[in-house]
This record gives sequence, structure tokens and C-alpha cells, in this order.
Amino acid sequence: MSAQSNASENSLQHRVAFIGTGIMGGPMALRMLQAGYLRSYWNRSVDRASALRDGGLTMAHSPAAAAFGARLICLCLTDGAAVRDVIFGPNGCIDGCDSGAPPLIVDFSTASPLETKQLAEEFRARVGGSWLDAPVSGGAARAAQGDLIVFCGGVLRDFEAAQPVLKIVSSRATLVGDLGAGQTIKLCAQLIAAPTIVAIAEAIAAAAANGIDSRKIPDFLAGGLADSPLLQLFGRRMAQGQLEPRLGALATMLKDIDLAVDMARRAGSPTPLGALAAQIYRVLVNQGRGGDELNTLLELFDGCAYKQRRLDP
Repeated sequence: MSAQSNASENSLQHRVAFIGTGIMGGPMALRMLQAGYLRSYWNRSVDRASALRDGGLTMAHSPAAAAFGARLICLCLTDGAAVRDVIFGPNGCIDGCDSGAPPLIVDFSTASPLETKQLAEEFRARVGGSWLDAPVSGGAARAAQGDLIVFCGGVLRDFEAAQPVLKIVSSRATLVGDLGAGQTIKLCAQLIAAPTIVAIAEAIAAAAANGIDSRKIPDFLAGGLADSPLLQLFGRRMAQGQLEPRLGALATMLKDIDLAVDMARRAGSPTPLGALAAQIYRVLVNQGRGGDELNTLLELFDGCAYKQRRLDP
């Protein structure tokens, strides 16, 4: 390990704040606490922070209080609007930042590249701080294992400064380009994932309708061209009616795919499959199902059988 790496790690000991300790942020923040980096945290819902509280760290009373004294502020929030609110809103992080030693923001949230750039520019203009967009892929289980994939956008200096925490939460973190590029890559990933999960639901339903035990579909297709981590994960959960542990909500995927379609449209790139997938997710979200797990998409194609599987022992 280089002297520079050691210095970076030592400078962040007990100097990291984490804002947004939900399904993804909670296990990420807990890993940072266990590694001795987490100084403070804040979340809108107190009950989402029980593991950190049990770990001996009391939640700050506001984002500003959490940011006070932090050298690095991690965010894992719903969208760009939530990021803006916790940074620049009443009692926001900016009120707790020291302009004499401005912190680095590492934003694990998924938002639009354009909004990310705007937020970073405003943060730099107001307190002189730096920004690294770092959306993640992998789900809550991999977050707990420190096995996420992180797509980073920003300058090399900030990417290197964030290495101690990136190593704690990920198996691979890549600097993919300038500020906003991390968000671009994450949204491209969602352009692949969102339609694929719909296709998996169609296939599981079609197999069941033709007398095949759909629980065996992931095994039957394993190793073939149609196989994928998404099939093995969501296909099994759909076929078995499994809802726990939670992996993600319909409304969150709809938010991401809408952002991805808009990002592509602004650049003049068509996304017919992405747009169609968005409308399919929107059907359930408009029914008030936005908080449901992604695998409940199967109900659109095989509702009765899916509900029965959830009831079976």
C-alpha cells in the first residue's frame, strides 16, 4: 500500500457522514461504521437506521449536523430532488460544511447526469467542495457484502480521495468519465435491466401457461444464451413468489428508466424498448403499487398463478 493511500485512509478515519440509510444506504453505511470511517449519519425515516443505532452511533438531528466536521459526505437517496433538498434545503448539509476545508460529496444516488452536474456546480460555487457521482449496481444483499459495482464520474483526484470508502462498499469501482458520466453508465445499465426483467416475467408466465413448472425455468436455461444474473435472481423470485429480502421497488425502476429515456432523448438517441418498458412499469405504479417488489411484474402476465404461489408453503 502506498504512502498516499495510507494518508487518504487515515484522513477519513471517523470523518465520513452518510445521508440516506435505506435499503441500499443502510448496509453501506454499516460497513463504513464497522471499518471505523463513519462519523455521523442522517435519514428521513428513523426506523431505517436501526442497525447503525444498534452499532452504537446516534443519528444526527439534521443533514447539517451530520455534515459538520465531515471530510467526505456520502449520499444514497431516491433521486436528484432528494439530493438537492438534503444538500441545499433547510438544515441541509451545506449549512454544516466548513468553507475553509470543504468536503467531498460522493453521491451513490441515481439521478440525471444533467442534474448531477448542476448540483455539483452549485455546491462548488457555494462552499468550494468537490463532487463525485457514484451510482451503484448490485442490490441490497451485495451492498451488505461490500460487493457492489460503482460507476464514478468526476476527476481523478476526487476518485482517489474516495478510494477508502469505495473499497469498503464495492468489489469494483471505476472512474468512467467526467462528472455525470457515472450517472450515464448507470442509466444505460437500467436500459438493459428494466426491459429484461419484463421479458423474464413474460417467459415465466408463458412457461406456466404451457404446463411447465416455472420454478425450473432458471435451471433449464442456465448456461444458455438466454441465461443471465437477472434471470437467475428475478426469475427464481418470480416463480417462487419470493418478496424478501427486498431488492427494489417498481417506482424506483420507473424513475430510473424515465431518466434513462430522457437522457437518451436529449442526445438524440432513440430508446423504443426503454420507453415501452417504462409504460409497463407505469401500469402498476399508477395502480398504487409503486412500493411493490420488482418481481410483482409477473402479475401483469400471470396474476392468479403468481398470487397462488405466494400462498403455497
